[in-house]
Amino acid sequence: MDTGTASIIAAIVTGSFAVLVAAINKFRKENKDDHAYVRGLLAMLYKSQNRIESKVDKVDDRLSNHLEFHASGEVLDNVRTVQQNGTEATGEVSS
Repeated sequence: MDTGTASIIAAIVTGSFAVLVAAINKFRKENKDDHAYVRGLLAMLYKSQNRIESKVDKVDDRLSNHLEFHASGEVLDNVRTVQQNGTEATGEVSS
């Protein structure tokens, strides 16, 4: 093999590896970008979940307070009341 042919083969091999390295670097960048995007979405979901849990806790507290109000013997409407043990009492409510 003469030096001209060896130079051409060396150039082809070097060029092939250069293209391979460029492709690998491109895929690495795309993978890094994709991971950053997904990480952002997960962060948004985490924040949303925390807000939902906070709202559920508030509703739970309000519902508990509401049920305690009714269980304390207060008037439900113009004909029904709740006794202290939580059962409904029937009869007319005096005005």
